[in-house]
Amino acid sequence: MANQPEEPHPVAQALEWVTKITTVALEMVLPGLAGQWLDDRWGTSFLVFVGFAIGLTGGLWHLLWMTKSIGRTNKRSGRDSDSDSDRT
Repeated sequence: MANQPEEPHPVAQALEWVTKITTVALEMVLPGLAGQWLDDRWGTSFLVFVGFAIGLTGGLWHLLWMTKSIGRTNKRSGRDSDSDSDRT
């Protein structure tokens, strides 16, 4: 047990997740808002949809990429996601 690295503090883990979730949410919303701004500026009406489509696609891709890398990290460390609920 002495060879295992120390777990980060729960508050640090929570802040890490808040950062990840906020990043993905902004990636999904900001391109649509930029498209709306461009629509207002140029008098068009389709860029808002293009922006939200690009944002949703990019945000979901980033979310899948993050969860895939988390799964690899848990496998390397020997942790199982079910064993995380056993901790108090």
